[in-house]
Amino acid sequence: MTKNLKGIYAATVVPLKKNKSINKIALKNHIKDIIKTNGIKGLLLNGHAGENFILNVDEQIKVIEIAKKYKNLDKKLISGLNFEDPLLASNVVKKMTKAGADAILIFPPFSWSQGISEEMIFQHHKVICNKINKPVFLYQSSIYSGHLSYKKDLLKKLLKIKNIIGVKEGSWDYKSYVNNYKFLKKIKKDFLVMASGDEHLYPCFKYASDGSQVSLAAITPEKIVELIRLIENKEFSKAKKLDKKLLILAKNIYGKYPPSFATARIKYCLKVLKKIPSDLMRSSISLDANEKIKLKKSLKALGFKI
Repeated sequence: MTKNLKGIYAATVVPLKKNKSINKIALKNHIKDIIKTNGIKGLLLNGHAGENFILNVDEQIKVIEIAKKYKNLDKKLISGLNFEDPLLASNVVKKMTKAGADAILIFPPFSWSQGISEEMIFQHHKVICNKINKPVFLYQSSIYSGHLSYKKDLLKKLLKIKNIIGVKEGSWDYKSYVNNYKFLKKIKKDFLVMASGDEHLYPCFKYASDGSQVSLAAITPEKIVELIRLIENKEFSKAKKLDKKLLILAKNIYGKYPPSFATARIKYCLKVLKKIPSDLMRSSISLDANEKIKLKKSLKALGFKI
């Protein structure tokens, strides 16, 4: 089960029309553009980049259905699941797997950052997992995100749930990543630890990783695949040079305040590269001229002609 899910997954966005409904044609093209890249294992749909916290249930299911229709047969689809109510989530997760999701990634709802008991987190995951037989990934949030970052005792407890087979490890800190990697592999050797901090791909993959679920791969899948290939082949000098360029883009997307503008920045990059027709967000988020200039420079540094 776990072996077939290893690899690089691109976290997709959801292009919108002027009325802010899903642009299905643009979404189809966005998916086809990424999925054709050799070395991309599949897609992470309905992630933070896919605005999962603001799209309704029907829209999220439609995203999966479109992706299933246009993906290659050997590619995998992981769908994010981000709901406060575990009962609602358990109903939605059945629809997601029926629509074509090969695996599920359970996001911690944003309200948890204010404080929640470990037992409530455990029960939230258990209620959802009891409804499906598909593989499930945990979401390990940044060490700077308060209670959204799971402690080791909780991680150990969550691994007892039968179909939890991996984690999107986004601690956003190399030392924390390595500590969690060692800890989780000691509990379950075949547990998938995906290095998913866009700003820390090089050091994490150099240490060890079973794959990644990252939005940078939606912007430039070829460059992410190349970075991982260089690291795996121990061509570290070349990998460092490429990582240095990718890091400029990653920092301009994720390292700027406010962090909640990351998806808007990703969409703007995709629009500049003419990969989606519009960078509209479902929310009222928009970028100022200074941010746009920096993002364009980041793309040029990677060799894109704009």
